Amino acid sequence: MEIKLPASSNSGLSTSTGKKADTAQGVAPEKASAAQNAGDSSTVTVTDSALKLLQIEKTLAEMPSFDAEKVESIKQALSDGSYTINTDSIAEKLISFEQDLA
Repeated sequence: MEIKLPASSNSGLSTSTGKKADTAQGVAPEKASAAQNAGDSSTVTVTDSALKLLQIEKTLAEMPSFDAEKVESIKQALSDGSYTINTDSIAEKLISFEQDLA
């Protein structure tokens, strides 16, 4: 199977035979791969949007899921007793959240 990168911004996938992708037609993946092995060759064109989504996915996968430095500083503040809770800020945010739900 040949994969072509986008020359223009198409929407969706297209094949050189003009058919929709096998999975879009409801063919089981096992049957689709068997058809490819039987000598059918097709070309898949990946859109610019799909490439951008792949790039975003890679970037997000490389990012940490939390701020380790912030967690460590909060742990330290809790252990030495210097962590303070701003109750006014918490109350304002709760009220704002409740208003957004209404």
